[in-house]
Amino acid sequence: MRILAAIGLIGVATGLGLVLNAGTTPASLLLLLAVVLASLLGRVSGVVASVAGFLCLNFFFTAPEHTFAVHKADDLFALAVFVIVAAVVGTVVASATELRRAAERREREVRMRLDVTERLRAGEDPHAVAEGAAAALLQLFELASCRLAAGAHEVSATGQSPPGEAMHLEAGSSTLDAVASRRRPLSNADKAVLAALVASLGAALEGTRLEAEARNSRIAAAVGRTRSGFLSAVSHNLRTPLASIKAAVSTLLAPDARLDRDDERELLDTIYEETDRLERLVTKVLNLSRIRAGGLELDPQPADLAGLAQAAIRRLRPIARAHLVRLDVPHDLPEVRLDVTMMEQVFLNLLENSIRFSPPGSEIRVEARASDGALEVRVADHGRGIPEAERERVFEEFVRGESRHESTGTGLGLAIVRAIVVAHDGRVWAEETPGGGTTIAFRLPQ
Repeated sequence: MRILAAIGLIGVATGLGLVLNAGTTPASLLLLLAVVLASLLGRVSGVVASVAGFLCLNFFFTAPEHTFAVHKADDLFALAVFVIVAAVVGTVVASATELRRAAERREREVRMRLDVTERLRAGEDPHAVAEGAAAALLQLFELASCRLAAGAHEVSATGQSPPGEAMHLEAGSSTLDAVASRRRPLSNADKAVLAALVASLGAALEGTRLEAEARNSRIAAAVGRTRSGFLSAVSHNLRTPLASIKAAVSTLLAPDARLDRDDERELLDTIYEETDRLERLVTKVLNLSRIRAGGLELDPQPADLAGLAQAAIRRLRPIARAHLVRLDVPHDLPEVRLDVTMMEQVFLNLLENSIRFSPPGSEIRVEARASDGALEVRVADHGRGIPEAERERVFEEFVRGESRHESTGTGLGLAIVRAIVVAHDGRVWAEETPGGGTTIAFRLPQ
């Protein structure tokens, strides 16, 4: 096809020269231009055009015309120069064209590798990436069809080219069964490039598979550690109050016990306090279950933050006896629409954390202020504090902070606080209390 196109270009140039009644020199230039155009189709086309152009120049434009005989030495020299120039120009143009095509092919190869890598890194389905790679190979090498097997993925693609030579390539854990186009047979260099592309694709897919397995293993290990930590914390928090309740009840029920009213009152107070502690723990676990199940539905209604804080302080009075809890809320603080039960749980969790992590005799301060169309609440203590690097992590489930590992807490309180505050379109954060300690603050829109 390309050879016929080259001969056609020479024919067009010859016809144009005859129509214009061109002399030898103009005809030589027209035919040389045709040789250059034919050389763009390939090296063989350029050679065929050079020979055909020499014959046409001799037969139609060199005296005596319509014969291949040459009577003048000058005409013979001109024909020789034409052949040499045409051959050189045709070879240079054909070489430049082949180099350009090779560069474009290498660019497409590199682009294909980068596309595969970027799509896998972006988390696309590996099977879809393999299908895209098979289609790219089909277009890049003008294949009639190909079937690519890379790792656990097997895909195929079919083109419109007439089938030619069939080939089978194995590269690492990947294989390629391809049928070349009859119009473009595959050279050994093409086969080597194909093998390299298939090997790199297989390596990329295998790397993605191994990375996914490693990620799943890390997730499973983290879930196992979380579950173990949760069970350990909950069981410890259950065991301690249950043991205290059992001991108090056993003492009260002992037939030989001689208890006065003060002793009985103390044991009953212990039972009440530990029961209340169990209730708070069960409430946290139930709230966490609701949050995970997406069942955290709010029932907003106008509420007084000061009243909610005071109610939480009263409920925690049995465990807050060794601390000084101060409430600093202005009388003109505007009401805000919120879920009263949920927001009381926020105050309970924050105050319980401050009581647990503050030394006896220290002050715990609850403040609320209105600013910029929002209400900002702060619960500040003077305990050990939270390092700056951990202040975001402490709002995650089962995280208690490196400085609080000796605590008996479950690591659920702040996670529940954040979920409830976020459900109210607010935000919560941790900061350092002036003079040392931790302040947990949250902001709610009015």
